[in-house]
Amino acid sequence: MKINFEELFEEKILERGYNYYLEDSVHEVTKNGNYYEGLVYGTEIYEVQVKINRNGNVEDMDCDCPYAEENNCKHMAALLYYLENEGQVESKKLVRNTDNYDKIVSRISENEIKEFVIEKLYENSDFQNEFRSYFVQYFEKTPKRVYERRISQSVYQAIGRKGFIEYNETYKFSNSMYDYIQEANNLIKHKEYQAPFWIASLILEELPDLPIDDSDGTTSYVESECIEVIEKILQKCKNNDIKVEIFNWIIESIKNDSLGDYSDGVEKILDEYFTENKFINERLKIINGKIQELKQEKDYYSEYNLENLIKTKIALLYQLEMDEDALKTIEDNIYYVPIRRMLIDIERKKGNIDRVEKLLKEGMEVALKRNHCGTVTYYIEELLSIYENQKQKEKYKNLVRETLLKYNRGSFKYYKKLKELYPKEQWKSKRNSIIKELESDGEGYHRDDLRQIYIEEQYYDKLFKSVMTTPLYEIVVQYEKYLKRDYEQQLLKEYQKIVDEKSKFTGKRNYEEIRKILQHMKTLKNGEALVGKMIEEYKIKYANRRLMIEELNKI
Repeated sequence: MKINFEELFEEKILERGYNYYLEDSVHEVTKNGNYYEGLVYGTEIYEVQVKINRNGNVEDMDCDCPYAEENNCKHMAALLYYLENEGQVESKKLVRNTDNYDKIVSRISENEIKEFVIEKLYENSDFQNEFRSYFVQYFEKTPKRVYERRISQSVYQAIGRKGFIEYNETYKFSNSMYDYIQEANNLIKHKEYQAPFWIASLILEELPDLPIDDSDGTTSYVESECIEVIEKILQKCKNNDIKVEIFNWIIESIKNDSLGDYSDGVEKILDEYFTENKFINERLKIINGKIQELKQEKDYYSEYNLENLIKTKIALLYQLEMDEDALKTIEDNIYYVPIRRMLIDIERKKGNIDRVEKLLKEGMEVALKRNHCGTVTYYIEELLSIYENQKQKEKYKNLVRETLLKYNRGSFKYYKKLKELYPKEQWKSKRNSIIKELESDGEGYHRDDLRQIYIEEQYYDKLFKSVMTTPLYEIVVQYEKYLKRDYEQQLLKEYQKIVDEKSKFTGKRNYEEIRKILQHMKTLKNGEALVGKMIEEYKIKYANRRLMIEELNKI
């Protein structure tokens, strides 16, 4: 099957995808119409879908890997190579050139090729790296300091004299890093594990301070490839010393915050590959130290990190079956919403409803002081659920009323809830005082909710006055169906004012909007005559506006 897809991918992604295809990583491919689905095996199993039309053009692609959220990924490329080659794995790389290199190379002597390769190796550092990555098994073992120098030099060259990697030059960085990653993967194939770890860790350490316009996700791609290398090592290597070396590096990175925003990937490695008690205890020491540091900070970012660290600590304590310590950690940190929710769930499972109610009320007070409206609403809904299940009608009613008039003042949602709690005749005596109190806040407050309340109670005179305070076509037409019976002619006049105001300005879009409003006006009583008169006046007044006249002629 001939498929036109290579121009949809960056070269480095194509190469990785092609390698996946050659490594027989594509499985369980199925077809449904123009859609093809398959599983691509990487560090995880990814589901990939592509849609290909009858001309061989790719119309749509999807993959559940993180990189594919904003980019075309290597797993998509792997499936497309598989389909293009009818599912048969080839042993040689696809040739993307009209020249027949097999025949040309066969005519060249071995010495000529050797001389050419050696010359290029000495004059081109990029070719050196690429050559080394493919034939690394023939080189002597490289010390870590050499990798440090090589990777640092490659990064320096990618940055260049400007001291910054522009958006259109990110390939200089990613291509050189890809050569190192390829070298690491080749070393792993030959059961070498320490050097690949050095390569991956040294690249990851370069990312936080890299001066780069990363709009295309280059560093995320490089990060994911490095994480994949480390995971492969942990999956294949039986040498415990290397596993400990990886663990110690991750721990130091977390302790010193040397990876910055790129630490999430390596922390996930800890969760999956370092589950023995000795590793968990070591993690807990570092986490406790970081928690104490972050508690001294007062900014939002520190608090967010602190919450996550506390959650991690609790999870690790449960892993160690230290349930009492985990519960104490929860109790000591219920100031933080996710931690308080943990305790609420624990008490709910125990059936301690009174404690749950108390925790929710206390949490609501904290959230109110911090002006966290979404959290307040969460606690309110949880309390209402308890009162409803416990059939505590008065508590339920009082909280709904309090929410409407205090916590979520003016909310139509809670107005409706409150209304449903009263008999019809009794509600009539309640509603006006509630509406009057909400109106006392001023026109700008609760505007949309009040309009919903007016509709609910059929107070169309109030609705009309409110709508007329914001005389925009989109607003007026939104409420027209409720006002049309009593205020049709007033609405028609309001539309006329809106069009007269718009006609003062030029522009095709503005003229199209004028036409849309005039066409709508014709649907109202006496609208057709008024629109006809307005069009005649505009044609005279704005005779030189050719585009406007064209739009008016369409009516």
